[in-house]
Amino acid sequence: MDTLIELGRGPLFRFAVALAVLGLLRHAVLSLWGMRQVLRRAGDKRFALGPVIQRTLVHLNPVRYFTGNRGVYSILSTLFHVGLILVPILFAGHIRLWQRGLGIGWPALPMSVADALTILTVVTGVLLVVGRAWFVASREMSRPQDWLLPPLIAFEFLSGYLLAHPGSNPFDLQLVTLLHVGVGDLLLLVTPFTKIAHCAMLPFSQLVSEMAWKFVPGAGHDVVKTLGKEGQPI
Repeated sequence: MDTLIELGRGPLFRFAVALAVLGLLRHAVLSLWGMRQVLRRAGDKRFALGPVIQRTLVHLNPVRYFTGNRGVYSILSTLFHVGLILVPILFAGHIRLWQRGLGIGWPALPMSVADALTILTVVTGVLLVVGRAWFVASREMSRPQDWLLPPLIAFEFLSGYLLAHPGSNPFDLQLVTLLHVGVGDLLLLVTPFTKIAHCAMLPFSQLVSEMAWKFVPGAGHDVVKTLGKEGQPI
């Protein structure tokens, strides 16, 4: 079991990180290339970066989603994502792993803050799955990864908490370590191919939207024709 743990912490971890980073870079490059092609063919080539940045900052602000029919879900989702992003990057034990595998490090979160975020991520991950199962509309739109990823992430955080607090761990330490390392590597490996990638791609959303509406010359007439609205006032 020690050999498997070392494999997961060493070569497999480095491979998973490389695949995740290269996969996310591929998403970014393809998005930028697609936007360049759209702008090149567009009839209106004017592009105001300032308003796009402003709309992006507004879009990234989750508070505006905290009211309405999905307010509770939005709050849970925001709290889940806060832990999902901060703990893997800023937990002291993870930073030591980054130093060991990649030779780089940075300041860590206080242990109490990391513990609070870990518990918060586990609880909100479970509640998100319960909410998805409870509401018919969410259930009907769900894909397999929508059901699998939150429990996997919650398990990863729970196993990490048990490893950080061995006195609270009722299970075999080596087994929990192996599962934590294995699931962590798995989540890194699937990052470019699942919804986890949206954490990195979300800032591009408003830029993509801005480009998408710069139709090529004549496209407006084709849209009107397709909708059967020819001759009608717009």
